[in-house]
Amino acid sequence: MRRIVFNIRISTCIILLSIFLLTSCELGYRNDGKEVTYCIWNEGTGFFSPYFKKVDADPKTFEDLGDGYAHDNRHAFFEGDIIKHADGATFKRISSRYAVDATHVIHYDTIMPTADPKTFKVHSEQLTEDAKDYYWYGRAIHVADKSSFVVLGDINNWETYWAKDKVNGYCMGYDPVPLADYESFKPAKTIGFVSGYYAVDTFQVYFKDHVVEGADPATFREVDFFVGQDRFRVYNEWHSTEVKDYSKLKRIGHMFSDGSCIYDRDLQKVENADPSSFTYIDGGWYVDKLHVWHFNKIVKDADVKTFEPVYAYSFFNGRMEKMSADWGYGKDAKHVFWQDSIIVGADPETFEKIDFCIESSWTVFDKNRIYEGEDSERLQKYLKNKAKQKTKKQK
Repeated sequence: MRRIVFNIRISTCIILLSIFLLTSCELGYRNDGKEVTYCIWNEGTGFFSPYFKKVDADPKTFEDLGDGYAHDNRHAFFEGDIIKHADGATFKRISSRYAVDATHVIHYDTIMPTADPKTFKVHSEQLTEDAKDYYWYGRAIHVADKSSFVVLGDINNWETYWAKDKVNGYCMGYDPVPLADYESFKPAKTIGFVSGYYAVDTFQVYFKDHVVEGADPATFREVDFFVGQDRFRVYNEWHSTEVKDYSKLKRIGHMFSDGSCIYDRDLQKVENADPSSFTYIDGGWYVDKLHVWHFNKIVKDADVKTFEPVYAYSFFNGRMEKMSADWGYGKDAKHVFWQDSIIVGADPETFEKIDFCIESSWTVFDKNRIYEGEDSERLQKYLKNKAKQKTKKQK
């Protein structure tokens, strides 16, 4: 899944530039009779810019079907790329996410290997079916008894996760799980913002395609994202924990404390952590009176007094701005660390992580070498300016 993280503080000039580009290049296919191209946005530089991708299509027989789909007499296309094994001559779009040819059903650009195009039906963007099976986001659910299959919720809501037949429970997108009781099977009760991935029947609790062993279905509730609670204990996903009452935990960053123990993100006890001094710094970093921690691991040889996370910086808006603490890089007066290990030879005084808004994105470097990313003109310019500033200070 492609995900783009934007700096919240976008300057006025960047907004105006984006609007200009949006109006000057319409996304999608262009066919001038000689060549077919597909216009997309290139965000690799940190700025919006139009990019025209050449499509290996026959302009004379090319047809734009909408929603990124197209075909000619040889091939089918999605967002400018050929859909492998699809037949262009019989290809047609049937919804915004699905298409068919004579022998295949296609979800976006991927052929659904077991789906039958002759009996295929689209119920929603999420749920489809053919004569043999149901499908969730293009993945076969592998229904055991199609005649008794029922979706437990609104099929048009992407937060509807559960279905059942007389044999299995189905958490959409995961393997079937055998049911203890068909009639009583339903999504679990919830409290607050949760995942919806728990279900119960009279005898068992389920998480996705697992049974939550030992959980009491009568008192079970999902109380946080992937966290369940019954009258006995707290559960993380389908695993039981030593925590008895989730409501009594105090959150420390992404970890937890009950006053006598520290627990990690999976609610497992962290050995050798001091609850009275355990403090969240930033990113994935913590300290107590004796140790620096990267989540639940002691950072060996790190100095508690001088340790700090490495903060990332970016030139996204044309000037360098401080972003957030890095989740993996930290340093003290003598060492640089990647998670809980020392980076041998790294110099803490000159160690930096910067987004120069080039294709390699983040560049991690010190005076000795580049650890991530690549050498670039912008990096060299930055180092020269930094050297000049250092010389001025020395004078």
